Amino acid sequence: MLYIFAKVFLKWIMALVLRPFVLHRENLRSKGKVIFVCNHVAMPDPIAIALVSNRVIHFMAKAELFESRVSRLFYDSLLVFPVSPASADLKSIKKAINLLNKGKAFGMFPEGHRSATQFDMDIMHRGAAYIATRADAPIIPIYLDPHSWDKGHRIRMAVGEAIVPSKVREQVTSMKYVNAVTDRIADAFNSLREELGSA
Repeated sequence: MLYIFAKVFLKWIMALVLRPFVLHRENLRSKGKVIFVCNHVAMPDPIAIALVSNRVIHFMAKAELFESRVSRLFYDSLLVFPVSPASADLKSIKKAINLLNKGKAFGMFPEGHRSATQFDMDIMHRGAAYIATRADAPIIPIYLDPHSWDKGHRIRMAVGEAIVPSKVREQVTSMKYVNAVTDRIADAFNSLREELGSA
């Protein structure tokens, strides 16, 4: 499997080339089911998350990337599966929840696509929060510096403390549960952006 090969044999080479700086790296430590959420600035963003985490991480990607047989095989080997962002893709949501219930790690970009302006985050979609609440999986927010993939720059990111859906639920009504978790993700991104900017 390509993901495992890259994780085992290429991780340290990539680390030397990309030189990741990770603020609060200790927050990446996790066991069992977990969702890593990150702002989305460029196509290689999943590489940054996989590079700094010790977990094997499954990702979703837009269904258009899986249209050819070759691309399907490629993304399958990277533990990526398709999702239709234009609709409530129940099949993909169920797959994500099943993976989490098996104790796996999952990666998502709550903006749903790369940010239109790169430096300003778009509105957070509810998908990550919905999956987290259904699977009762902790969410670890990661903010990636938009300059990370610019030539001559290094990858810079800040990692927040886990957002635990069950604790959020104690503070809101059931009707506002998913929205409240989504708001916590957005607040975490904003805080981490400010903290990384002053680091």
